Amino acid sequence: MFIYQPTITQEVQNTLEQTKKEFGILPPHWELLAALAPKRFQLFLQEITYLLTHPNINIDFFAMLRLYIANQEDFSYCKSFNTKLLLTKGYDKKSLKALKENILDIPLDDRHKLLAKKAVKAMYNPKEFNNNDIEELKAHLWNDNDIYDAIDHAAFLFKFARIIRAYSL
Repeated sequence: MFIYQPTITQEVQNTLEQTKKEFGILPPHWELLAALAPKRFQLFLQEITYLLTHPNINIDFFAMLRLYIANQEDFSYCKSFNTKLLLTKGYDKKSLKALKENILDIPLDDRHKLLAKKAVKAMYNPKEFNNNDIEELKAHLWNDNDIYDAIDHAAFLFKFARIIRAYSL
């Protein structure tokens, strides 16, 4: 699966076992990330934990954002993982297929649709993302932190998917 198999130390193995207990899953790329950079992997897990307890953004929003970007970038593992995750949460294949093609088809309320649209715009067209976008989001009751978190997570997926792709066969 990967071009390189780093040595997994006992400390990393312990972290991976704890991670599996906590999240119920251990995707293969998490093992790779943990072995390559254990301290950075801890930061990665903190990011995931933070998103799982986000005070204002629907938890499923982040998986949907990842699914959309994974499809745009053809990140096969992320497409599969996030599709399965969302199917287990009760979303249907038809709505996920639509989401894969158009971020505005995110099966959440209009506020989340707007947040997704603007996060994608900021990710792919940062020169076009401006104060008007921020003000529009704020008019829909998103705060600066929410806006940042949505954009940051879009970039977060892009970053880690690129790293995984670099190490993939």
